[in-house]
Formats: sequence, C-alpha cells, structure tokens
Amino acid sequence: MPEKLKRLRDYLAHLLSNYGAHVRRFKFPILCGLAVAGLLVRILLALVSEGSNDVGIWNLWATLLEQRSLTDMYSSVEGFNHPPLIALWSLAALRLARETGLRFAILLKVPSLIAEGCASYLLWRIWRSVGSLTAAAAVAAFAWNLDSILVSGFHGNTDPICAMLCLASAIFIQRQAFFVGGLSLAAALNVKLIPLLLIIPLLLQSRTRRQALAFLAALALGGVPFLPFLVSAGEGFYRHAIAYNSIPDNWGIGFFLNSSEQNPRFAAAAARIAPIYHTYTRYLIMGACAILGAWGRRCRWSAYRISFLCLATFLILTPGFGVQYTVYVVPLLFAINVRRALAYSFASGFFIFSVYVNFGMRGFPWRSEFSANFPLPTSLFGLVAWMVLIAIVARELASEESCPQSEQVTAQTMAHQH
Repeated sequence: MPEKLKRLRDYLAHLLSNYGAHVRRFKFPILCGLAVAGLLVRILLALVSEGSNDVGIWNLWATLLEQRSLTDMYSSVEGFNHPPLIALWSLAALRLARETGLRFAILLKVPSLIAEGCASYLLWRIWRSVGSLTAAAAVAAFAWNLDSILVSGFHGNTDPICAMLCLASAIFIQRQAFFVGGLSLAAALNVKLIPLLLIIPLLLQSRTRRQALAFLAALALGGVPFLPFLVSAGEGFYRHAIAYNSIPDNWGIGFFLNSSEQNPRFAAAAARIAPIYHTYTRYLIMGACAILGAWGRRCRWSAYRISFLCLATFLILTPGFGVQYTVYVVPLLFAINVRRALAYSFASGFFIFSVYVNFGMRGFPWRSEFSANFPLPTSLFGLVAWMVLIAIVARELASEESCPQSEQVTAQTMAHQH
C-alpha cells in the first residue's frame, strides 16, 4: 500500500509539473490577447458613444473654422485654446464625417485610439529588458486600466495623444536621444500646451551642451506652426491659449475651496483665496517642476520619473480641471511601477465613470453633458483619486531609489519596485 501511494504521489507531481510548464508556455499569448482585447474595448466604446461636452465643442470649433481663419479664432472665440495643427485636424474630421457618413465623434477619437496603441508599444519597449512576460503583463495591465479606456474611448478630446507623446519624449531622453526627445515633446505641445511643464525638467537631463542644443533645436522646430499666430493674433493667442484656465471644479484643492465658499463660516475667506489661487498657481506649478527637474538631475532620476512627478504636480495643484486630465500621468506611471499605476488608474477611472454617469443623457449613442460642478458623492470619489495620486508621489519621492548617486535608473531597477 505505501508503494502504491508513493507511485500515486509521483504521478500527481508529474502531472502538476507538466501543468505548470503548460501554464508558463501559454501565459505570454494569453497576456498578449488580453492586451489586444483591452485596446479593442476602447474602439467598441468609441463606436457606441458620442462622448462628453467636448465633442460638441470641437464640432462647433470645426464648423467655425470653415468660416473663419485661425487668427480670427484665436482673437475672438472665447475658450478656443488648442494649438493650430490639432485644430486643423478637427476641421479635417468634420469634412471626413460629411464625406463618409461616419459620426464626427468617432473620427475625433481616432487619433486618441491610435495613441493608446502606440503607448502600449512604448511600454512594451520599456519593460522588455526585464523580460517578455513582464512586458506583456505591463501592456495588458495598461490596456485594461479604466482611466485610459474611458478617456480615449468615450470622452472625446486629445489628451491621450498628449500623454503618449510625453511618454515617448521621456523614453528618448532616457536613451540620450535628445533631438528626437525634443521632437516628441514638441509634438505633444502641438496637441495641448500642458507639456510646457516638462521643458525645463527634461532639458536639465542633458549632460552636455550638445544634448541641450539638440533638445532646444527640436523644440524650436516644433514651435514653427505657432509662429504665424503668435504674430497675427498675439494678444488673443496669449489670452485664449497660453493664459487659459479650466473650470475650477470639485477636484483637489478646488474641492475644498468650492466647499468652503458654500459654508457661511468660511465663505468670505474662500472667496478671497480662490481668485489668488486660480491666478497664481500656474507659476507655483512651473516652479515646482523646475525644482523637481534640478533635483532629479542631481539624483539621476529616470526621465520617466521626472516627467511623471511634474505632470502629477500639475494634477495635484491645478486650479482648473477637466476629467480627461487624469490620463496624463497614466502611461508614465505604468513605465515606473505597474501596481501603483493600476491603483491610480482605477481610482481615477471610477471617479470619471461616476462623472459620466451622473451627467449621462438618455438615448443612444451614449453621451454626457456636464452642466455643473461635480456633485456628491462623485466629488468624493475624485477626492479619493486625488489622495491616491498624492500618496504615489510621496512614495516615489521617498523611494530608496530616489537618489542613486552612482547609476542611472533603468527598467531593471523599476522591476524591483514592481
């Protein structure tokens, strides 16, 4: 009897060993399939949804662009704050919609959907040095993060493109390709102006004058599309594009200011503080990013970490907010630490999902019309996401690897965090 039990034990051990080998063999294609499925979910969501108010605003601007010049738009259209090239894309999308019969909302989202695929590839390249299985897991996790799915598939704006290009810039800077890194950042600035925050921190990553000049030359090339309108609509361009502030909604510090203004005991103080905060916080954010860049140079932080911390600083302190802004840090955080990226992206994703549901309109395709500040409990979900981001930033700043004096942070060291 003991001999039979021994044979049975050996047989079961053999089966389990073979099962484990089969699981390891099929894990990689399963993860790749999950990644593709996550990207396809974005496309499906884009097909069955109209999106947020932003789609209607883009449609209006594209219609006006058929009748007016860009100079006139920058000079006289309140809220028209987007760079020239991406504005012209909205006009092209409107004309394509008429020619093809496709909805404008779908065509507007196509570049963002492509950007999500590009971000997945870039994350694969970053994590591949750790191992193909780890890279596939990171890409699959990114593909299924709720924040990116909702912003790229539903919202209807260009922020996922900008986030992907910020990641691309960080990759090239990390690899000492400063000219291409500068071109990537310049491309991001031609989508939205928020990545202006990264210019000084990434420039400080250069170790030689040649690297710095290459970076600045690439940025100068990327600035060419702006020049005609800086000349022809200088004041209007500054007022509507550069000095633009989003709505002071119930996110972060704005949540506390708005809540205080509704409390008789604190209303007077909040009313005095709010205009100052909305006017001058942009300079605080820019100064904080410059300090992070200088400290990151001294501590030899990776370009991914510096870029993430700067964009996270923007999200934590921003005086104006749109739910689509939450996506800016997502690809960069997945390049640093997958677990923290999942924690943030699902907290922020649940928040913006609640926003879309709260302002959802009846009918099909699905759409949301934001008509007021985020109400309770939606604003509390936003507060949770904001606090999660603060906790992640604190962990990154306090990390044992935050100041490796003798070596550059690589994907291998990032793997230890994961």
